[in-house]
Amino acid sequence: GFSCFICETDHDVGDIGRVEACECPRCLPSVTLDLTQGQRVLEHMGAHILFDPGVVSAKGVLCGLCLRSPSQCQYFLGKGKGASGKIRIDQKASNGCLMKMNFSYNVAAESTTSSPCSNVPVQCPICPKSDPAIWKYFLKHHFEDKHSSLKVSNYSHHWKISAFERDEMRKIWSKRTVGAIKPAKQTSKTSLRISEAHRAQISIRYLNPIIPSLAH
Repeated sequence: GFSCFICETDHDVGDIGRVEACECPRCLPSVTLDLTQGQRVLEHMGAHILFDPGVVSAKGVLCGLCLRSPSQCQYFLGKGKGASGKIRIDQKASNGCLMKMNFSYNVAAESTTSSPCSNVPVQCPICPKSDPAIWKYFLKHHFEDKHSSLKVSNYSHHWKISAFERDEMRKIWSKRTVGAIKPAKQTSKTSLRISEAHRAQISIRYLNPIIPSLAH
């Protein structure tokens, strides 16, 4: 017999497994991002945030991954157990991201030679801690929008990046469409047979309506 009532993305989800790849919502020609390689995806999308004219000109706060607005995508932070517990993404509270993936928060938060992008969700030092986190590369926009009565320059250390990081991210931007970031080879699984009468499709590729489309 056949199973019924499934909604599909552009990717094969016949095995009802976790989506491990998706297309960059900005790149033309299309670039496939491997969601199992979190730091590489952060770098790719971070390069768009810093150097994509369509994103830069939007001058708004967006998700650092799927580039959707805070009303659609929210990340919350938590802390590990114990007094020395490290900051981490609260996966249960976070919601809405079209590029949901795992990455090491503390590794990603530090710019290094092998991993230059430091764009991670950070807690605004002014907003209530119960509020969603703001991605570092967008934190200045957040302050200009929500805390304009304050002297923004007093808080610039929260979002300022080094010349090294900007230079390395510019290199990533210049090579962003050189081949796809191919997903890891998946192990074979038994496919679930779906009734065609109960199958619907959606596209995981989109362009944020508040960001002008960009042809490369």
